[in-house]
Amino acid sequence: MPVRALWLPLALSVLATCPSSAATLDSTEVRRWSEDLDFLAREMPAHHANLFHAMPRASFDSALSSIRGRLPSLARHQVIVELEKLAARIGDGHSNVSPWRDTVIAFSSLPVAFYRFADGYRIRAATKEQSALLGAKVTHIGSRSIADAESLVAQLISRDNAMGIPLYAPWLMQMPEVLHALGLAKDRTEVELTIEQGAKTRRIRLEPVGRFPNYSGDTDRSWNPRPGWVDLRDRSPAPLWLSRTTDLCWYKAIPEQKLLYCQLNQIQQRDEPPAAIIARAIAAADSMGAERFVLDLRLNSGGNGDFNRDVVRALVKSRFDEKGRLFVITGRRTFSAAQMLISDLDRWTQPIFVGEPSSSRGNHYGDSKKLVMPNSKITMRVSTLWWQYWDPRDQRPWIKPEIEAPLTVEAYREGRDPALQAIADR
Repeated sequence: MPVRALWLPLALSVLATCPSSAATLDSTEVRRWSEDLDFLAREMPAHHANLFHAMPRASFDSALSSIRGRLPSLARHQVIVELEKLAARIGDGHSNVSPWRDTVIAFSSLPVAFYRFADGYRIRAATKEQSALLGAKVTHIGSRSIADAESLVAQLISRDNAMGIPLYAPWLMQMPEVLHALGLAKDRTEVELTIEQGAKTRRIRLEPVGRFPNYSGDTDRSWNPRPGWVDLRDRSPAPLWLSRTTDLCWYKAIPEQKLLYCQLNQIQQRDEPPAAIIARAIAAADSMGAERFVLDLRLNSGGNGDFNRDVVRALVKSRFDEKGRLFVITGRRTFSAAQMLISDLDRWTQPIFVGEPSSSRGNHYGDSKKLVMPNSKITMRVSTLWWQYWDPRDQRPWIKPEIEAPLTVEAYREGRDPALQAIADR
C-alpha cells in the first residue's frame, strides 16, 4: 500500500497521539491470564539464580499485582508489553520476554526496518513499495521525539548494559502493538512517523505488513535480506562482515593490508569446533606473512562457552599474541558466550578491541531457562547461573574498544566497514 505523506515546514508542529480503545480481555481471558501470573509468581523466583538482585521482592509482587488488577482494561498485546516490562526490571539480559523470537506472541511489523547508526535512527530497509524511504532519518514516532520514543521502549528491554537499547529498540519500534501499548500510536493498524530526507521534513503513516521476523539464534540475522524487501546497501558490494552471516566461522586473507580477517558468528560446533577453524585461519595468516590477525565478533550473541578455551589457547600460542597484531571487533550484539570469549581474550592475550562496546560484562547472569506460561503459552526466560569472569570489584559495564569505530549511515550505504578500515589505518 502506498505511503500517505504530508509535507511540512522544518519548524514542525507534530500531532499528539494517544492510545485508542482495543479489544480488551473478556472474563475468561482475564481468568486465564491471572493463572499465568500465578505461574510466574511461583516459577520465576524458583528458577532464577537471584531474581531480586536488582528488583526487590516487594517490587516484583507489586508489579504482578498491578498487571493483575488492570487485566480487565487491557488487550492481549498490552498484557504482553507489561510482561516485557516486568522481565526488564529483573536487570539482566538473559531474563526476558522477546517478541522477536517467541512465535506465539506473533506481533506484526511495519514495512520499514530501523537502525540506530552513529548519526541517528534511519530507515535501513523497507518493502519494495516503501523503497523511497530508504535512508530517511526518523525524528518522531507519533508526537514523541525519537529520543523520547527510545526511552519508552527501553522500559521493555532486558539488558546487561546500555548497549542493549540500540540493539533491541529498533526492532521494538517496528512493532505496531508495542507502539500502541506505549502510547506512541493511536492504534495497531497505523503508525505515524516524522522523517527527514534532504532538506525536507514530512509526516508519513504506515500500516503493518505481516508478522515481525523471527530472529532467534546465536547470530544476528536481522541484516539478512527479507523476501520482497530492499536494503539501503543493495547497490554496493557487501562488506566482509555482512558477506557470510550464515557461516559459523570463516576467514579471508587481505594481502594488500597484510592481515587475515576471521569472523566467528556464534560459539557453537557444526562439523568441527570453532577452534579448529581458528587454527586454520592462523596457519593461513602465517603462510601469507600477515602482520595482523582480526577476529570479528560483532554478530556473535553467544552459544556454548565451553568452546572458548581452545579458541583462546590457539591465539595465545600464535605469533599474533602481542600488542598491535591481534585485533578483536565487538559490537552491540557481542553477548553471552561471546562476552565470555572477549573477557578471556582481554585477560590472557593482548588484543586491541575495535568497534562498539559489547552488550554484556564479565560478571553477569546467564543460562536462561524457558518458563512457558500454561494458558497463553508465552515464554518468560529467567537466568539460572551467575558467571564471574572478572574480579567481583570490577564494575565496568562492558569492554570498551580502544579504537571506536561506530557504523555511520553513509558507510553502510556505500558498503564500507569503519571498523576494518580503522584497523587498516592503524
